[in-house]
Amino acid sequence: MEFPIDDFYADAAAGTLPQVSFVDPIFIAQANVETDEHPPSNVQVGENFVAQVINALFGSPQWPHAALFLDYDEHGGFYDHVPPPAACAPDDIPPMLSPTDEQAGFDHYGIRVPAMVASPYARPHYVSHKVYDHTSVLRFIETRFDLPALTRRDANADPMLRLFKFSRPAFLTPPTLPAAPEDPAQIEQCSTAPPPTGL
Repeated sequence: MEFPIDDFYADAAAGTLPQVSFVDPIFIAQANVETDEHPPSNVQVGENFVAQVINALFGSPQWPHAALFLDYDEHGGFYDHVPPPAACAPDDIPPMLSPTDEQAGFDHYGIRVPAMVASPYARPHYVSHKVYDHTSVLRFIETRFDLPALTRRDANADPMLRLFKFSRPAFLTPPTLPAAPEDPAQIEQCSTAPPPTGL
C-alpha cells in the first residue's frame, strides 16, 4: 500500500511505524519540488527530504530498535573506475531485450551506488568493502524476520550485518544532523529549469 509521506512522519512521532517501511522521494516534478536528486532537480531539496526522514526516525520512540537503509537506485551518470563484478542471476527468466539493446543478462552488477545505514547499532565511522546489492536490504529483512528468499539473488545477497554491532549500540542517543542547506540562488536557478521528461 502507498501512503503520503506525512503518514510516515506522524507514525514515527507516535511510535507506530510498521516493522518495515519503504520511503520514496517525489520522482517527477518541478526542480524545486522533486526530491529524488535527479538532474535537473535541485539536489538540495532532495538532501533536505532525506534529512527530514532521518530526523523523524531519530525523534521516534522506535529509534532504539530501528535501522534505516539509504541507498540510491542508480549511479547518476558518473564514471566508476571499478569494473562491475559478476552477480547471481535471480532466476532463469532472461531479460526482455530488443535487438538494439545491449545484449546482457541479469548475471552481473552495474556501476556502484551509495548506501548508508542509520541505526543505534550502526558501527561508528565504518566503511564496508564487501559487495552488496539492492537485494541485500531484502536479505536483511528476511534474516531479521526469518523469511524465505524471493529469488536466488536475494538468497545469495549479503545481509549487511557487518554494518552493525548489536552487542553495543553506539547511537542510542541519535546524533544531531547538520542542517540541510537550501541556497536561495540555487532555488532561483532551479525555478527556471526545464520540466522533467521522465525517469
